[in-house]
Amino acid sequence: MMVSMSILSSSPEATFAVGQEIGRRLLGQRGLVYLTGDIGAGKTAISKGIVSGYGYPGRVTSPTFSLVNRYVHGDKCIFHMDLYRLSDADELFEIGFEEMAAAPHPVLIEWPEILNDEGFEPILVIDLARTEDESLRKITLSSKDERLIAGLDAFVT
Repeated sequence: MMVSMSILSSSPEATFAVGQEIGRRLLGQRGLVYLTGDIGAGKTAISKGIVSGYGYPGRVTSPTFSLVNRYVHGDKCIFHMDLYRLSDADELFEIGFEEMAAAPHPVLIEWPEILNDEGFEPILVIDLARTEDESLRKITLSSKDERLIAGLDAFVT
């Protein structure tokens, strides 16, 4: 059974902080993390926080044009994918997605909608939405593992 919670973020820094805590909680986990929401809703900000919290100390960039960024630090690895420019799942499978999805580490996926009919189940879904107040973002987190999302509202500043 999926559990969900929603929180409001008042800034990119607060969104980053939530991402950092998610990244810490993903240590030792494997599986897909879906990031959904409109362009400009904060997917990149939360992704940067996740990769940072996972332990990667370097610069994190959006994989919009590269499709996949791989971040390795010591024995930790995390992938960050952006599927916005792909037209179907076949293109994704051609670049080795199934191997990435089966690897023993998390895979962050922006624009995961082309996977909807492919049988993959994420360990965490993060939906970011703009609100009427342009400075606020609503972050909705859903997971079968309550430990991944419990208490995350405490990290919003």
